Amino acid sequence: MEPANDNEEFTFSWLALQLLGRGLYSNPWSALSELVANGLDAGATTVHVHIDARDKKNATVEVIDDGSGMSRTDISTYVKVGHNKRRDPNPSDLTDDRPKGRKGIGKLAALFLSPHFFLSTKHVEGTSNWELDARDGVVQEDDHPKLLAVAEVPITDNLQLWDSIETGTRLVILGVDLNGFGTQALSALDTRLANQFLLPESANPRIMLRVVTSSGAAPLDFTQVQKSVAFGNLASIIESFPDPTFKPVDLESTLEPLEVPAPGLTSKIYQHHPTRRPISLNPEHDEAWDEIDDVVDRDASTYAGIPYRLTGWIGVHATIDNEAAKNNDERFTKNRYYNPAQIRVYVRGKLASDRLLSQLGLTGTYANYIEGEITFDILDDDNLRDIATSNRQDFDETDNRVTLLRALVRPLVRGLIEDRMELASTITSLSKAEKERRDSAGKQAFTQQLRADLDSHAEIPQSSRDELHMVITNKIQGEVKPKQSFRLFISHSRADAPFAVFIDELLRSHGARPEEIFFTSRLGATEVLLDDRALNEVVKRNITDDNTLIFYLTSKNFLASQYCLFEGGAGWATRSVSEYLKLNLEYSSIPKWLTNGRGEAQLLLPDDTIDLTPELHNYLVDGILNPMVRHLNLGREISGTELVTEFRAAVYPLSNAMKQAGTAPSDYFDPDIVEMWKTGVADEISDYVTRYLAPAPSDLRIAELEEQIASLKKAGEDGGSAG
Repeated sequence: MEPANDNEEFTFSWLALQLLGRGLYSNPWSALSELVANGLDAGATTVHVHIDARDKKNATVEVIDDGSGMSRTDISTYVKVGHNKRRDPNPSDLTDDRPKGRKGIGKLAALFLSPHFFLSTKHVEGTSNWELDARDGVVQEDDHPKLLAVAEVPITDNLQLWDSIETGTRLVILGVDLNGFGTQALSALDTRLANQFLLPESANPRIMLRVVTSSGAAPLDFTQVQKSVAFGNLASIIESFPDPTFKPVDLESTLEPLEVPAPGLTSKIYQHHPTRRPISLNPEHDEAWDEIDDVVDRDASTYAGIPYRLTGWIGVHATIDNEAAKNNDERFTKNRYYNPAQIRVYVRGKLASDRLLSQLGLTGTYANYIEGEITFDILDDDNLRDIATSNRQDFDETDNRVTLLRALVRPLVRGLIEDRMELASTITSLSKAEKERRDSAGKQAFTQQLRADLDSHAEIPQSSRDELHMVITNKIQGEVKPKQSFRLFISHSRADAPFAVFIDELLRSHGARPEEIFFTSRLGATEVLLDDRALNEVVKRNITDDNTLIFYLTSKNFLASQYCLFEGGAGWATRSVSEYLKLNLEYSSIPKWLTNGRGEAQLLLPDDTIDLTPELHNYLVDGILNPMVRHLNLGREISGTELVTEFRAAVYPLSNAMKQAGTAPSDYFDPDIVEMWKTGVADEISDYVTRYLAPAPSDLRIAELEEQIASLKKAGEDGGSAG
């Protein structure tokens, strides 16, 4: 332990240190990554980062590594801003022979975060604790801050972790202002911190992170930071990994087919098989080569006689739509805190720049679909001049080494963009062919519907119907586009819902999709509830916008509903008699203008019951369900999707044959209809019929009034006779 009066003074004034820190780091996360890099340079196998942000204005940041630690001589070096540790004559305490740092100014990261921190270190020569306090009132701008040896350090949740480490360094930074960094920004720190380093896929070194944000919450466990690269969403990849330990494991599993949005196709998606090829160090000619011919030997891959090598991977995403991309790889993230459209350039395993993609000068639809991680160490070679910018987060773009990097990468990225353009062209061609097929099928369906409509008008001579059919169909062979969306509309009163639900669920059990049937009584249906227009507008849209087949479930409840009457009127006004179907509770409740001249069935039998009779069963199949199925299938034939299966009408043997076989007519019903009738209708029939046959409140009042009038009339007659 160092004596309590021991100290080391910084070589710069406090004002100079502040100005240097502000120029070096743009945000707390960049400064934090610098502190982690210091630990990795010290040979740490694990660096723990703890952020206590329960009080964001006064947060605590703690960084603990198990590296070599710092000797007393290292403490003296620590306060020297600008020391180049790569030129240390005896870097025996560094296990990494290629340190990431070069300028000796990484210690300013702690000062950028706060003017008050504690440094503890364990070294083979001994242990020591130090405090720097440059807060207002403690030092003046012209003062030189000092590291003071102390006996006590702040007690945090990580003391036990620190005690378990034999050698290493611990920084406890107090009073860090994280105000303005919300929960999402803190949660994105994992990925941002991981992206700062090109860590091998092996277990070490590791960066462990813990962020505590909730007041009073118990500290969470540390978790290893992970990159959030959606390799499963990359349509095409180029790669080079001479050292396989740096190759991402997930890059091996990127050959699974992925989905690309394709609205013009029936399935709405196109399945693409990713491609992969090696990075070429001698790509096609780029305009940048002319600028560096005098310093680059392309055949030998040398710059000013020094070998260069480009390694890593670059890919083009299949889609950058968040929802669609997450279907391919749930790790895909694109928000204000993380943008995957970047090529991260690493030097000596540390992020040197994430702006290369924007510096390539490439434009177009798919330029922002590119993501990659490459290493180009010659940008910071010890034998060449330092070209890092003052903020240490990029390089001098005018340097020939940066020009060389652009010359190598730009053709590769162009090739990836061309891959994505070719994929888009394939989807466009398939969509065009699908559109032509749909248009043709739509016109064919139209001519069939037109024929059915004309044939329903027996009063028109057959020759006239044929002529009309020919003239009208010839008119749509040009640019006229017939409707291609086929839907069903179940018009009913909610009081009659059991029978409407019966029809809806039967159709869906045979493959109809909910969106193909506009039905407001379906369990959980919110079409009307979530539509901000009046119900009559919703109904009108669903009757008039598509090829809609309307089914009316008529009853006295239907007649009593203004919405049902509106639906019936809209159907009558916009459809021919061949374009709607009906099932009636009773004949007397059929609106006169909905009589289409066809044979019709009623549910309510003369004995005031409702039974699934042989006649009703076959009427449901031939007159309701299968016409609905065939209507939906017209649209499915156009779209090329799987057809809805039809229902089976019952064929009954002779009565004598059934008697001999011991069967009843119900044994020949479609089993799906029987099952749905039992589970959805049968148990409710008794209560329903009772409610249906009960006089309406208005009818009761009229009956009472008529009874009172009759009573008064009789009393008057009796009184007149007596008089």
